Amino acid sequence: MNKWLREKLDTWDLKSALLTTILFLSIGVLLFFYFTDMRDRFRQEDKDEFKGRTEGEIISIEPIDRIRQSKWKGTQIFVDSYNVRYKYKVDRREFQSTDVIPLTEKNEKHLKKILERKSSDTFMVYFDLKDPDKSILVESE
Repeated sequence: MNKWLREKLDTWDLKSALLTTILFLSIGVLLFFYFTDMRDRFRQEDKDEFKGRTEGEIISIEPIDRIRQSKWKGTQIFVDSYNVRYKYKVDRREFQSTDVIPLTEKNEKHLKKILERKSSDTFMVYFDLKDPDKSILVESE
């Protein structure tokens, strides 16, 4: 038994063990990012960082679908987030931007307002004063 174990360890070189470890850690980080509210944290950081305020108008909304497959439940298609295109004006210049708003409890009320909007509704846009092209669509306060 001891000889068998030593032979197995000799066949695994350090490089393949290191690459396997890096692969599993990368997959773990991606899964952590996907299944937690990290996307909301990034949005909150942008909201805190951007000091410019203006009103914007929504151009289009597209749901981002995810597909989940399992042996017992089959194929399920569900909406994970929404891709919202909007336009806004800063110093008589017009900008267009796209914001990906994840479907989370924190954004539920905001997304409901966006999906039930009228053509005349405007929404609050926070933008970077140094680069007005960087912006985020936020819920009116």
